[in-house]
Amino acid sequence: MNEYLSVSQLNNYINRLLIGDTILQDFWLKGEISGFRLYQQSGHAYFTLKDEASAVSCVMFKSRARHLKFKPEDGMEVLIRGSIAVYARQGKYQIYAEDMQPYGIGGLFLYLEELKNRLKAQGYFDQEKKKPIPALVNRVGVVTSQDGAAFQDILRVLRQRHSGVEIILVHSSVQGADAPLELAAGIRMLNEHSTVDVIIVGRGGGSFEDLMAFNSEEVVKAIYESKLPVISAVGHEVDYSLADLAADLRAATPTQAAQLAVPDMQYLQAGIDDYQQRLLRATSNHINKCSETLDRVMMRRVWREPEIVLGKSEEILANLQSDLLDAVLENWKVKERAFSVSITALDKLSPLKVLSRGYAVVRQGDKIVRQVDQINPGTQLQIDLSDGVVDVTVDNRERVERWKR
Repeated sequence: MNEYLSVSQLNNYINRLLIGDTILQDFWLKGEISGFRLYQQSGHAYFTLKDEASAVSCVMFKSRARHLKFKPEDGMEVLIRGSIAVYARQGKYQIYAEDMQPYGIGGLFLYLEELKNRLKAQGYFDQEKKKPIPALVNRVGVVTSQDGAAFQDILRVLRQRHSGVEIILVHSSVQGADAPLELAAGIRMLNEHSTVDVIIVGRGGGSFEDLMAFNSEEVVKAIYESKLPVISAVGHEVDYSLADLAADLRAATPTQAAQLAVPDMQYLQAGIDDYQQRLLRATSNHINKCSETLDRVMMRRVWREPEIVLGKSEEILANLQSDLLDAVLENWKVKERAFSVSITALDKLSPLKVLSRGYAVVRQGDKIVRQVDQINPGTQLQIDLSDGVVDVTVDNRERVERWKR
C-alpha cells in the first residue's frame, strides 16, 4: 500500500465526498456577481459569486445559460441553484449553476417586466378593447378590503357626489398570497350578477411588495374578461400596476376613482336648472315674437275692413264663374258638332243603307259568301234584302272576271 496520495487521487477523493453530500448537490446560494464572462463560441458562462468575506467560482453551461430571462452583470445580487464539485485539473471546487434569478426587489421587477410583455403580446392592454364608463351611474361595485381606508375614501366621495348611489362591496384581501385569487373572484362575482354599472378595484398605498396582488396575472385576466367597465385605483398617484394597464380607466387614487365613477349630481342639477331657465327664456321670447307678428297681421286691412276686401274678391269670383260657364258651354257646342259629324259618317257606313240601294248579303248558315268558289250547285243559301230574307237553292254557278283596282 502506498504511503502517499497523488494529487489526482486527492482531488478525486474530495470530489467524491462533495458529490456524495445530498445537500451540496441541490442548493440555493445567494451572492454578488463578479467577473461575469459569457463566451460566444461555447455559450458557457463563468463568474465568481461573493459576499463581504468570501468568494466561490461558478460555471453555467450553455444548456442552462440560454434559458436565463435576464442579463447577469457584475455587482448584481442573485440567487443560483446548483451543485458543487471539484475541478480536478486545477484542484479547486466550483459551483455548477442550474438556475439563476435576481434577488429581492430587483427580481420582482424583472419578473413583472416579463409578465407585462407577455400579457401585452396577448392583447390584455389594448386600448381599442377598453370599455367606456357610463355617463350616468346609479350602482357601483367595489372590490377591496372592507377594513381599509381606501374603501372609506371611496364611500365618502361617492355619497358626496351622488347621494342616491347604491354601493355593493365585495370584500377581498388586497395583499398576501390569497389576495390575487380573492380580487379576481370579486370581479367575476359582480359580472355574474350584473347588478352594477361600473366596478372599482383597488387599495390604498403601500410598499412595492404590498401592491404585488395587483400585478398578478389572475387579477389582470379578471379585469380584461370583465363585461362591466372597470376602474383601477391602486395606491397613490406614483404607483402603477399591471391592473392599471388592463383596466378600462386608471385612477391615480381611490378618491379619484370614486370621482370618475359617478357624476356630481349637484353639478348636473345646476346644469339642468340652467338649461330649464334658458328654455323658459327662449320659449317666452318665441311667444313674444309670435304675439308681435299676430298684432301686425291683425292690423292689416283684411281684418279691419273685411267687407271691402271680400267685396272685391266676390266680384272677381263672379267673373271667373261666368268665364268658366261660357267656356264650358262653348266646349259643349264644339263637342256636340263633332259628335253629329261622327254620327252622320257612321250612318253612311251602315249595312242597312247599302241594302236599301239594291244590294244583298248572301249567307250559307252563319258564313257570308264572298266568292263563287265557296258554293256548289244544290247548296242552300239565304239572301238578306233590305226588307227580308230569301232562301234559295243554287242550280248553277259561273265565275265572272270583274275589274279590280
